[in-house]
Amino acid sequence: MTEHIQVIPDKCRACRRCEVACIAAHHGISFKEAMKHRDEMVARVQVVKAEGFKTTVRCHQCNPAPCVNVCPAGALQQDKEGRVIMRVQYCLACKMCIAACPYGTISMDTIGMPDVDAEGGETIAQRSRREVAVRCDMCRAWRMENGKKITACMEACPAHALALVLADGSVVEAPAPAKAVKPAPAKAADPAGEAQPAA
Repeated sequence: MTEHIQVIPDKCRACRRCEVACIAAHHGISFKEAMKHRDEMVARVQVVKAEGFKTTVRCHQCNPAPCVNVCPAGALQQDKEGRVIMRVQYCLACKMCIAACPYGTISMDTIGMPDVDAEGGETIAQRSRREVAVRCDMCRAWRMENGKKITACMEACPAHALALVLADGSVVEAPAPAKAVKPAPAKAADPAGEAQPAA
């Protein structure tokens, strides 16, 4: 089994805090700053709403992964445990992975690019910024850097609607949310009255 996020749709309030937390974690900004710019930045998790149904959508860690199979540059790879790994420095921004993903969970985002030592393949520094394909990475780097056992979206979810299923099948749940959060208001431009995730 591959590590993945489990969603409990009945608990999801579509408040979009998971999207904001994802933006903050992957862009290195505060939650408050991410909240201000959530419609301008790309989250790797998306809230989806339909009549009588709310949930979040993210990478399903397919095995075998169609996105890995179509990537011409080898930017997407699958490790021995079945985890899909994105090596952004090799991304050509061809969008073939976006077309191949059956869940629509890969997006384009402009991020800082790590410079790579051609001989050792080691990251030297982040210098240039360019558009690359991004997808949920289970907050692996963010969790390591911050000593967290759960993902940023799980930590931010006030409804306790997300759980982390580990490779051994055990489930890690987020602690009970500190306070309730109202759903995000609908955008005026949306005729259905439903707040839609940022593109």
